[in-house]
Amino acid sequence: MKKISIACFILILGVKAFSQQAGDSMDPEKIPAIHILKEPRFMLNIHSGYSMGLGSTFKFYPDDVSNITVTQNGTNGASKIINYSNPTKGLGDGIKFGFGVSYILNDFINIGLDFDYFNSTIKKVRDSSFHQTNITTVPGMFDEYSYGEHNVISYDATLLSLTPSITFKAISKPKWFLYNKIGAIITFRPNSLQKDVTNYKTQEGWQGFYHDSASTVSKNYEWGIRNPAYGFMGAVGVQTKLSNKLRLFAELQFSHIVFVIQKRTLTDYIVDGTHLENSLSKNVRELDFVRSFSTDASNVNPDMPSQTIIQRIPITYLGLQIGLAYQLK
Repeated sequence: MKKISIACFILILGVKAFSQQAGDSMDPEKIPAIHILKEPRFMLNIHSGYSMGLGSTFKFYPDDVSNITVTQNGTNGASKIINYSNPTKGLGDGIKFGFGVSYILNDFINIGLDFDYFNSTIKKVRDSSFHQTNITTVPGMFDEYSYGEHNVISYDATLLSLTPSITFKAISKPKWFLYNKIGAIITFRPNSLQKDVTNYKTQEGWQGFYHDSASTVSKNYEWGIRNPAYGFMGAVGVQTKLSNKLRLFAELQFSHIVFVIQKRTLTDYIVDGTHLENSLSKNVRELDFVRSFSTDASNVNPDMPSQTIIQRIPITYLGLQIGLAYQLK
């Protein structure tokens, strides 16, 4: 009986000690705190890319003529050959770069805002020539005559744009994910400049002796475009993790912006280095684009701008863009 009492006493002490230890372990002040780190939601990015224009060229160039050659021998009929070429570049070709910020809304959707600078230039060359031989046999009069023109028309467009967008994750893995993106493009102070330079050359010949002359006429135009201009974009891309906070991404973008032309102004008219724009009347220097108009050909007011119908010019391009994104703390 004594042995049984001692065993019970030892058992009670053991249970008490265990209970005290368990109670101490459940004490909130003695339990180590577990903190779940909050995932950063903001990301900054820098990006750059090259785009290829898909349209708009035909809206600027008056025709597809690249060369006109006219030849005539004496009083025979003139021979005329015209060559045509299809422009291969449209406004939208060029390099762009910018930066942006995005917010991770949840595991599948990000919203972002990008700021971009984009410049695009296109040009067209047109050559024209006329060559006449055996003109006359009268002494002292030239018997051969040549005339040539080399014309270059170029257009330069600058876009400063804001692009709010939504990104949807399509396939997500620990190290990378595929996504698609849609957004609106808002272009502030869209700018387009036109330069038209023509070099003229003439040559008069008589019995093998020639007299040459040359001249250059340069015209610069500024196009007034409705501000802001609007468009949209869509993209598919991939993003991969380089480190805890740094990501590399690449995406294929389709963008479409519409320029609504309101005015075209001749800013420079230079003949052989001399500015003559102030000698021209206002209806020659300025062209207004309006919804509708009527003209009186017999009573043109030289102090009023000329008028034509409003033009809407699409700037459409497909581009590859790459960049780096940094996740903020």
